[in-house]
Amino acid sequence: MIVGVDGAELFYTTHGSGHPLLLMHGGLGPDHSYFRPWLDALGDGIELIYYDHRGGGRSSRLESFDGITHDTLVDDADRLRAHLGHQKIVLLGHSYGGMLALEYALRHPDRLDGLILCCTAPAWDYGEEIAVNAAARGTPRELEASAALRQAPIGDDETFRRLWVDIQPLYFHRVDPAVIAAMDARMRYSASAYDLSEVLLADFNISDTIQAITTTTLILAGRHDWVTPPSQAARMQRALPHATQVIFEESGHYPFVEEPHRFRETVSRWISGVHERAS
Repeated sequence: MIVGVDGAELFYTTHGSGHPLLLMHGGLGPDHSYFRPWLDALGDGIELIYYDHRGGGRSSRLESFDGITHDTLVDDADRLRAHLGHQKIVLLGHSYGGMLALEYALRHPDRLDGLILCCTAPAWDYGEEIAVNAAARGTPRELEASAALRQAPIGDDETFRRLWVDIQPLYFHRVDPAVIAAMDARMRYSASAYDLSEVLLADFNISDTIQAITTTTLILAGRHDWVTPPSQAARMQRALPHATQVIFEESGHYPFVEEPHRFRETVSRWISGVHERAS
């Protein structure tokens, strides 16, 4: 399904029924499909709202970066919420999507029943830690892909796809090539969306304002995540007044893939608690 937003069209799809959960995928560059099928089982009692950010996946592509900021992407998500008729939602942001979810929570606290931050960070200011983690865990092929991805702009979708697939084993604690192949087969890649995220990440830092978020928050992290490590989850928990943190000990950057049952149980139980307290 498609919804028109300011100057663009967003692709979205829903699964299940119940309390609305809007999911912000990471990247940018990949699309929402890497959440599936692992999160679909939450659809018993929860309406999952998957969508592709502006510029990527099945949403309209970017003609220019002019005027596009995190505010633009946050506004897109809020217009989708309004289009679906939900006064309030729980918002789940993964990776880069978690950074957008934090900014959404700062701008629209009255529209959130809860906030789930999965494998993300409040600032892009810990490059040395990322580099140390990559050097300790990465193969030469993965490190080569990582270096190439830092040389944005990438240029074309197929080059981005190749680099993204090459680096994916670094994101897992236990690598399953079949899982990576399945993710790749479903994905619609966008090099221009990735290039946009590199521009917007350059000055992303809300560490001085994050404490203003009073929304009940669940922070999820993978113990072996190299790019948004548990140190960043701890940093958010210290700053957020109403946050609970859960570490997935057998996961990297995709705990919903590597520990799917525990992930779904954790999220489902937490969302039920949020709505019980609100009623």
